[in-house]
Amino acid sequence: MKEFFKKIFRRGNIIKRRNEKFLKRIQKDLLQWESGQESRKKVRILYGPSFAIYQTCFLHDRVMAAALRLRGAQIVPVYCDSVQSVECNYWGGVWGGGSDFAKNCSNCAQTSKELWKNSPVVPITFSRHLEESDIRAAREKAENLGPGDWSRYEEDGLPFGSWAKDILINNYVVGDYSLVPDHEFLGTVHLTNLLMLKTVYERILDESRPDRVVSNDSYYGMWALLQKLSERRDIPFYSNWEGSRRGAWCYALNDASMNLDMSSAWVGFEKGSLDERQKNKVFQWLEDRRTGEEMVFDTASLAEHQDVEADMSTYDSEKPTALLVSNVIWDLAALNKQIVFSDMIDWIIETIEWFRQHPQYQLIVKPHPAELSPAIPETRERVGTALEIRRIELPDNVLLLSPKSKITVYQLFDLTDVVLTHTSTAGIEMAANGKPVVTTANSPYRNFGFTYDPEDRSEYFSLLKRILEGENGHPDRDIQVDLACKFILLFWYHYYMKLDILDYTHGETARFKVESLKDIIPGKNIYLDYVADSIIDGLPILSATRCPPES
Repeated sequence: MKEFFKKIFRRGNIIKRRNEKFLKRIQKDLLQWESGQESRKKVRILYGPSFAIYQTCFLHDRVMAAALRLRGAQIVPVYCDSVQSVECNYWGGVWGGGSDFAKNCSNCAQTSKELWKNSPVVPITFSRHLEESDIRAAREKAENLGPGDWSRYEEDGLPFGSWAKDILINNYVVGDYSLVPDHEFLGTVHLTNLLMLKTVYERILDESRPDRVVSNDSYYGMWALLQKLSERRDIPFYSNWEGSRRGAWCYALNDASMNLDMSSAWVGFEKGSLDERQKNKVFQWLEDRRTGEEMVFDTASLAEHQDVEADMSTYDSEKPTALLVSNVIWDLAALNKQIVFSDMIDWIIETIEWFRQHPQYQLIVKPHPAELSPAIPETRERVGTALEIRRIELPDNVLLLSPKSKITVYQLFDLTDVVLTHTSTAGIEMAANGKPVVTTANSPYRNFGFTYDPEDRSEYFSLLKRILEGENGHPDRDIQVDLACKFILLFWYHYYMKLDILDYTHGETARFKVESLKDIIPGKNIYLDYVADSIIDGLPILSATRCPPES
């Protein structure tokens, strides 16, 4: 685990010598260019807290800020200078918390300071807008609540308790926060931090009066809060995050970019036709998913740590079979996305029970490989352990695979008649191959016309029975495949944009591809142009009338 943090988060690994040389050159040329420009009213952009401890975010934010300045923006940087305590949205739990928190917190503040080194506008630190009395007031509110009340706490119409719960879940890689030791204390810690940040953000926004706010992805608390407060002031808020595609990034206006909401663009996109080049591109993507090509972090295909032989001795090739593909329970891809069931484990348990009552059918449960991947902290609440805790005994017609199983999800596709998903990308892939797919949660592809999307348990089990009895896919398989392929193109090659500013594979130092200011001037990079111009003009990244260029 120490090697993980050394590779990914340590300041010394964020900017290697080659990258640092180009960053210094760009900063020097940018300052010289700005000094020669005529004085004029500029779009004022508050650049919220970066996830700069992560090397790709550091490089992205430095370049994006420079690109915005080249287009006439004034960048007002904001960052946390160690005002949060015990744990926070950056560091906590298995992600460098506990006894390492103080050191990591200090490193985080220093990295953010380095990100905005030589900025024409002095960065705004949280501590400048926080008094000791503010900290006491926030702490008293949190600590005076009854047991568990912190997770339900709301103030000013904002779900502070829910945000605090999600941070705790992410920090300790579980789905049920009650599994976290000292969860009551830690819950009040995160609630206290968020209440403090509300005071900080309100004062910063009211004082700086920005035209736009740009920040890290806003799914989790400290960035979600900034988004909500910006929206209340009618300030367009742009979130961003590195996508699952190598070298790509995604953006959203007034939403978390990793919500992956493509519904606004889909109405027009589904009506178009894919040409041969686009079809081949999608088919290549499907093949690359099997091999892990273009993936930032390959968990879908066979990896070295997946070394457990799958026991398929009880598999009956004569029985209609369903494949249940799970997510990592604490990951935001699955977090708070439930529709049909209360959560992912509830879905798995009830599905197992249904198959117990229907022995003429067969179920294979495939946990996500990242549950036990050495590349990230070990997931504490896994499918297998969750079933053990609840004393669920598997019937003979249910096979539960290990997250370290050698057999891949792709090998299992050919053995099954229907794929059951929570939010897994496997659902898109199987739909594109003409396989019936049933969604149970708010996946990015739900209700796009190429999957079965039940609204409740009764409809879910009715669909499952019908498909296993032979209702093979949608009425028109070709339409299903066509829609799924269109979604893949929109999702993977438009929403996830390859900015061509850096290349990166999980666990390695990013290779910076921008060598001078000329590489990011308007007209040089159509993808960077699209994002920067959207922000400058206050336009949506994705809408019924706007879509990022194919990359």
